[in-house]
Formats: sequence, structure tokens, C-alpha cells
Amino acid sequence: MTYRFIALLCFFFCATNAWAQPVTVNEINYQLMPNGKAIVIEGNYEGQITIPGTIKYQDKQYTVDQIGYGAFNEASKLISVKLPASIQTIGQRAFGACIALKEINIPASVTKIKEAAFFKCASLKSITIPENVAYIGENAFSRCKNLTSIEVDKDNLHFTSADGVLYDKEMKTLIKVPDTRSSFVFPATVVAFLSGSFEGNGHITAIELPDAVQNIPHHAFEDCSALKVFNIPANVAQIGLSAFSRCHAMTAFRVDERNKNYSSEDGILYNADKTILIKCPESKAKVRIAGSVKEIDAYAFSWCKQLTEVTLPENVAKIGMSAFVQSELKTLKILSGKQVAIGDDIFAGRTKAVTVFVHEVLIPAYKTSNSLAVKELNYQPLK
Repeated sequence: MTYRFIALLCFFFCATNAWAQPVTVNEINYQLMPNGKAIVIEGNYEGQITIPGTIKYQDKQYTVDQIGYGAFNEASKLISVKLPASIQTIGQRAFGACIALKEINIPASVTKIKEAAFFKCASLKSITIPENVAYIGENAFSRCKNLTSIEVDKDNLHFTSADGVLYDKEMKTLIKVPDTRSSFVFPATVVAFLSGSFEGNGHITAIELPDAVQNIPHHAFEDCSALKVFNIPANVAQIGLSAFSRCHAMTAFRVDERNKNYSSEDGILYNADKTILIKCPESKAKVRIAGSVKEIDAYAFSWCKQLTEVTLPENVAKIGMSAFVQSELKTLKILSGKQVAIGDDIFAGRTKAVTVFVHEVLIPAYKTSNSLAVKELNYQPLK
């Protein structure tokens, strides 16, 4: 019975795909669907484009209702797009990295704007969300470096905007602060923010999280290159991976002493009992690591361009993946008398050799490690 069911599914899938034909009509590529719908798909697009509401192919009319996955992705010469009133979905990366795109309308018919739909649209200055949009995917407007405002139709039941900033309707979740903003104050209502809210903002110098926020998402402040000092309030319970990567101006993390999950010392971010070093500010030239540290977290010293030497205390037993990626580290001293577990690609992106000082008796073990990143290091005995 199971095999018959699987066979039927395979037949249905193949039959559906057979009906979904790719065609070109007036220099625009479409996928024709058996239900009379047409999806705009990838093509060589540039200049000013107008998408029609319907197309005709072999005497049959199709309604254009979707901009498909990556349809205009990396169309670097695309300047403007006019969408018809039939469009319901703007797909993932539909206009991703359209760096010259200056104008686009989102019709009232649209209900979904999917993940990274306008990612890296560097020339886009404003966007208006119509009343029927019920879903906006993660990073839909991330890294739009000239975006000044996002406006939302007042009748939209799911989203709202204030001063050009995008929120959910109740203003409990911050969705996107335009990348041109150099300052932002969280409304008292906000309890959460998405990873794309600030990612890539090269202007903002300071951010004060409200006490109600408990989670800092993955990549939350990645490439916030002007951010200098970050205060972590008492209620933050989770900080995502690579949350502060490429914050080149960062000088210090400061953790509220009432926080039960994180701590800071000498501007470095740790877990509560300082057994895990989470992130070193990227502008630091010298560091003094707490002696209690047992683990160096993934990406902990990534992009630390001023840092040339690090000494890991005796308690350190693990170095996470990509811990020193794109750093300028020249010397790493590992004081532990036992072999430290070293993650993959801890020095990825480097072109210069790194000298690692360890106890002489451990050098053979390090050299025969299975980790390619470890094999490529220059091991010397501690003096």
C-alpha cells in the first residue's frame, strides 16, 4: 500500500511539472501553471520593466500572480519595475541585489513578501506596504543602504510603521529600521526584534535595548560598522551566533550586573560565570582574558583587525569554529597542559602564517589532528 501511495505521488509531481512550462512573452520569462496562472521567473532584465496582469500563450490566457524565486536577482541594470494588480506573492530574493533599482510599486493585491525579497537593493529609498500584505519574510529589506523610510497602509491588519520604521501591528516586534538611520529609540511597546532590523546599518552608533527584550537574534548587528559600545540589559537571555560580527568600531560590551546569563570584563562579552568567551570587541588592540574561561566561542575574535597576539588561559579546553576568522592575529599562546579541541577554519580568510605556542610535548598531537585548520598552523614550544 505504501509503495502504491509513493508511486501515485511521484506521478502527480511529474505530471504537475510537465504542465509548468517556461516561456518568454515580450522579453519576460514566465512559468505557466496548469491552473491558468503565470509566475515571472529568472531572465536577463534591465532598464524599466512593466509586468502585465495577463499574458496570452498558444491562444490561452494566463494571470500573472507571482514574482518567482530570484526572478530579478542580481539584475544590476534594472532601474524600475511596475507590478500589475494581479500579483499576490513577491518571492524569495525576487529583487535581491538589484543595486540600481530606484522605483517599484507593491500593488494592493500582494499578500506575501518573502524572505530577502529586496535584499541589497542599494538604490531603493522608500517602500510602501499595502493593506493586504499579511506576511513579510526575514531580511526582506535588509542591507538597502539608501532606504530612508518604510510606510504601511493604515488599513493593514498585520503591520504598521512609525517615523518610517516597520513594526508588527501592535508594535511589539521591530521588523526594520531603515539603513540610513544614525539613531533609533525603541518604543516602550517593543519586546522583540528580527535579525534584519539593524543588520548592515553602517550609520548607527548606539543602541539601547528596552528591558523587555530577551533575545538578540543571530546576525542581529552584523556589519553595524559604526556601533561603538553595546549595553546588554538585565533581561537578555539569549544572544545569537555572529550577532556582532564586523562591528569594526566596537570598543566594549557592558552587561547589566543583574543579568543572569551574561557578563563582561575589560569590555569583553562572556557568559554569566565567565567560562565562555563570547565576543571580543573588534577595535581592541590588546586583551586580557579571564582566567576562568574554558571555551572560546565560535567567531569570538572574528574581524579583530587590531589584535596581533592572544594568550589563552590554562582552563581553555575548546576553541570554536572560525574563532579568529579574518583577524590579524600573528601569535596564539595556548597555556593548557592538555590538547585543546580546535574547531574548523579558526583562521579562515588569512593569507599570513600564524604561530601557535603550546607545550612542547603536545606539538605532535596537534600536528596529527584531523582538523585542516590545525595542520596548517606553525607550532612552536612555549618558553
